[in-house]
Amino acid sequence: MWQCPLCQQPLQLTEKFWHCENNHTFDKAKSGYMNLLPVQSKNSKQPGDDKLMLAARREFHSTGGYAPLMAELAEQIRKETSHKAAISLFEAGCGEGAYIRYLRRALSTEFSSLTTAANDIAKVGVERAAKADKESQYIVASSYHLPVLSESVDIVLEVFAPGSHTEYARILAPDGKLITVDPGPEHLFELKQHIYENPQKHDSSVNESVAFTMTSQAQVCFSVDLQEDRRRSGLLGMTPLYWKLQPEKRERLSATLKQVTADFVIRTWCKTS
Repeated sequence: MWQCPLCQQPLQLTEKFWHCENNHTFDKAKSGYMNLLPVQSKNSKQPGDDKLMLAARREFHSTGGYAPLMAELAEQIRKETSHKAAISLFEAGCGEGAYIRYLRRALSTEFSSLTTAANDIAKVGVERAAKADKESQYIVASSYHLPVLSESVDIVLEVFAPGSHTEYARILAPDGKLITVDPGPEHLFELKQHIYENPQKHDSSVNESVAFTMTSQAQVCFSVDLQEDRRRSGLLGMTPLYWKLQPEKRERLSATLKQVTADFVIRTWCKTS
């Protein structure tokens, strides 16, 4: 399913490196991931989320804080692929891999063959994902220029991540589906109330897509208990708003916030004819 990020030719896979017919070669890291992000495609020295936010995300997800969302994603994928015996699932912008890792476990008995893969532009996130999951393939790459062969994927998943609908349409099979997750109106509103004088709810309106037509939309809303220190510090640490606060306000927020609303909008899209 992979193509060379430099010349777009198919990549041949070996145990230690990948290469194309034009002799572009990419070495596999010890933890198992592949770096397919050309230097000229980087917009900074270390693009993507930083180590602190990725570590916080890992801590939060290890407590099952967003488990209802993950379970609903698994159900949506089952519904969209019930007619298939084998599927390939690709997550664009996977961070430290919590979602694709969960989905692989949840769907492992549903199909005769399940291929799971993901990318992120943050190398530290991909490295952590690869260390935690030896069954999926993780790559460092931009979601705007995916080193994935055209029409090679059945499901593309995008959770709170930037990316290109044009690229997703290119890599999806003709009957493939894109599943996106965006914040709903109430998402983390209690946190906003602690930070802003006049907090605003998320605008959950959908943007038009030239490449896709939306076929379904579902809202998943639930309360997240933050009594456990690890879950609370993880949620706060993975939220960009938190790091914009002065240290004393961060400490006060951590001591007082004991519950938040998680609100998500899951949309399913098919390719526009």
